[in-house]
Amino acid sequence: SMSMEHDRARRRWVDPTRPFLQILGVTDRAHKVLPSMAHKWKQINRFVEIFEGAFKASALAEKTDLKVVDFGSGKGYLTFAIHDFLQHAMKKNVSVTGIEIRPDLVAFCEGAARALNLAGLSFEKGDLNTFSPTGLDVTIALHACDTATDQAIRLGVNQGAEIILCAPCCHKEIRPQMVAPEILRPVLRHGIHAAQEAEMVTDALRVLALESRGYEAQVFEFVSMEDTAKNKLILAVRNPNAVQRDLALSRIEALKGFYGIRSHALDAL
Repeated sequence: SMSMEHDRARRRWVDPTRPFLQILGVTDRAHKVLPSMAHKWKQINRFVEIFEGAFKASALAEKTDLKVVDFGSGKGYLTFAIHDFLQHAMKKNVSVTGIEIRPDLVAFCEGAARALNLAGLSFEKGDLNTFSPTGLDVTIALHACDTATDQAIRLGVNQGAEIILCAPCCHKEIRPQMVAPEILRPVLRHGIHAAQEAEMVTDALRVLALESRGYEAQVFEFVSMEDTAKNKLILAVRNPNAVQRDLALSRIEALKGFYGIRSHALDAL
């Protein structure tokens, strides 16, 4: 099962002596985590923990060659961590590509990967609109604003990726379409509530769309990318036998009907 256990044993998922942590400035020369990077260190460990759970629940544990793309890879902390986990800890032959629109970050990450002689890790300038990979096993998109999250999900599903991992933000598509059902009007007449509801409905529709295509999917809290409030993650693992696709499709229609939603970016799935 993919359930996230709250009482899990306290253990580090990432070895603090791994060279990528030092070159990215998370640890010092003595492999001690820098106080200013404590939040990032916690986030990297939590991310690898989540990914390991998904990996072990997926068909990828049996494969030798894996292809991973991380969209919006930023400073590369999680991209390097996933590469290290798959290649070093899981002993897989892996190709991990970080896609980032800011050329200075691409250059920094590419330089770090080359300095460490890391095979199968590279960074390219681009985004979901410019980069069309093939044969993806894992699709990661952790800063995808609004419907870019849906683009990442579509790409992963159409590639037959075994794992799709997104941290959605800026939920703009559904809210202007939403009509408050009569009984919910006292709740949704407040702007902040309408925004929160639209966010929940959007991510629920994403999960249902994934289920309709044979993925087990869940939404849960994650240590945020920036030093702001907590974020949400959508984690999907392909498991066609575990989900009722027809039920997911009927639930999508029912939800859209209830809120008066006309279209959603994943309708094409």
